[in-house]
Order: sequence, then structure tokens, then C-alpha cells
Amino acid sequence: MAQQTDARSQPPAEEPYFDDLAELYERFIQVIDGDESPVRGWLNDQLRDGGRALDVGCGGGRNCVLLSSRYKEVLGVDIAERMLDIARSLRAKPAIRYERRGVFGLSADRDGTFDLVLSVNSVFHMGPPDEVLARLRSLVAPGGRLVVIDVVLDDDWDTSVDGWQLPYAFGTARMVYQVSGDSAAAADAVRLMLHPRWLEMSRGNLPLSRSAFHRAYADALPGALIRDDVNPTLCTAVWDAPSA
Repeated sequence: MAQQTDARSQPPAEEPYFDDLAELYERFIQVIDGDESPVRGWLNDQLRDGGRALDVGCGGGRNCVLLSSRYKEVLGVDIAERMLDIARSLRAKPAIRYERRGVFGLSADRDGTFDLVLSVNSVFHMGPPDEVLARLRSLVAPGGRLVVIDVVLDDDWDTSVDGWQLPYAFGTARMVYQVSGDSAAAADAVRLMLHPRWLEMSRGNLPLSRSAFHRAYADALPGALIRDDVNPTLCTAVWDAPSA
């Protein structure tokens, strides 16, 4: 008799929403995470020179290019083929390899471990944070580093109210304009966050609240350095794996 597989034991499926959002998101992220942004400066400060780096949810490959300046080999993975098309077209480098895979398609047995594992604005899309962070942690080499930047919601944000995405979209657009002074970028933020696919995604993949982020990451990554001050809509976490 064939063995029955318990669906609860399977990793959560990842939906490639960004196949439909790729161009909008690429314009949005170039402004909010530009080369002179505080996020970019903070991220650069977390990197070390090393052999292998992994960017999970690499999108259009912006961070893979940054990693390639510090690491000899960079693997960027994403489940959205259209985002990978952008990465391969605009940000191809000899040291970078782009592959269509999700976080649960990665394993140390298959892929080895990495001196740096990075995920930016992506973990909350991937599934339950305890499962996602456990998988990311398993990919870090002894003495290596895991760096996560992720979107969070303020603790008083009520996502049970119908239409909560509307004030969130305009609040994000205001933040984009304050950071960049770019009205077109602010308009792109509204278009992105009120796009039907984004709204569909936001019903199933909500960011953690700020306090929930702190609890989840402290539990999954003991000793991680967690910060709230890099960007008003983000939290960051840096975890160093013990040396062998």
C-alpha cells in the first residue's frame, strides 16, 4: 500500500504573486532601497568578505550585486520568474547564479551551507516564521551570518478592519515621498499596494507586528541582534552561527 503523506507535514506553498507585480515592485524598491538609503548603508555594514552567499527572495537581484562585491559565489533564489527575468537582464554577473526556488526548496544537503544568508522584505511572504527561520538558519555555515530585513506592522494596526490596506498604502506612499521627494515613486507605492494581486497576497501573508517580530525572531534565533531604527516600516535581525 502506498504511504499516505500528511499534508500538515509539508512546507507551506509559496504563491508567486510578484510575477504580476514585478515591474511596479522594481520601481518601488529602487527608490525606497536606493544606494544612498539608510537600509542599504545598514545592510552593507553587516556583510563580511567570504566565500558563499545566498539571497532568499532575491527579486530583481539588487542585493545579489551587493553581495557579489564581498563574496566569491552568490546564489539568488525567488519563486517569481518575472522577477528573475529582471535580475538576469539587469544584474547578471559571473559570480551570481539565479534560480527559481522557494525557501523550502533549499537544503544544506543539496546546496551546502553559506557564509552569509540574506532575506530582505521576503520572510513574511514565505510561511510561518518559525518554519522559515529554521530553514534559513539551517543554511548558515558554522561561523556564518544570517541577516533578515522584513516588513512589520505597528502594534496598534488593526488588520481585521475591512479596507485596512487603503490607509496602509497611502501611509507607505507618504513615507516614500518623505524619504525620496519623488512623487512618481509615491504614486507607484499606491499602485503597488492596491494592485489586485497585492491585495490578495495581503489577505494571506500579513507582516508580523513589531512586537511579534521581536518574539518570533528571539525564539528562532537565540542571541540575534534585533533593531527597529533602520526604517520606520521594517525590523532587522542579525544572527551569527556558532563556529565549528
